[in-house]
Amino acid sequence: GEHMADRVASILKERRKEMELTQSEVAHEVGIDLQSYQKFESGKRKLENCSMRIGLQECAALELDPYELLFFYRK
Repeated sequence: GEHMADRVASILKERRKEMELTQSEVAHEVGIDLQSYQKFESGKRKLENCSMRIGLQECAALELDPYELLFFYRK
């Protein structure tokens, strides 16, 4: 539960920094507002509970594999 959300949130943040993107750039790419995106990085909003379109676009923007993000890290 809680654990996984935190891990996903920190992966999003670390990946974004690796790619040298701002939160605004990722939000724009995904098509959501900055506040919404920040909720994903802070773990207030869970990626696995959002719409598939947003989840997949977020993974595309950050070049992350959605299967790995949601299932691999469950261990």
